[in-house]
Amino acid sequence: MSLTAVLDHTALTALYQADSFFTGLYIEASRGTGRVLVPSLSVLAAERRVAGAGKHAASLRFTENVPFSTTHAVDAMDWRNVDWPVAHAAAIAWQALKAGEPLTVLSLEPELYAGTGITPLNPT
Repeated sequence: MSLTAVLDHTALTALYQADSFFTGLYIEASRGTGRVLVPSLSVLAAERRVAGAGKHAASLRFTENVPFSTTHAVDAMDWRNVDWPVAHAAAIAWQALKAGEPLTVLSLEPELYAGTGITPLNPT
């Protein structure tokens, strides 16, 4: 069984800055032993946080880009006090939970997810 990880904007920024954990995770994805999901809104938020981080994330060959869908928007509408960069990653996690698919949201700022019912893992 392989691990599926969702990288939020903080994780994408760390990957861009060559963080060893996130680089290792990406290497595992390149070997087919894990999946890395990249929410489109996280790409935008990473770019706004650190110039180049979002473009880098969008160009990664061994990740799966996840577009922001109507279903994600419907889930996110319930989180009135949650900023948009977090909403997409949390909605992906909710959809996976409903489908019985295990995945982990990775974030360097898990406190941003308060109110979503999602508890991301901070690998640092």
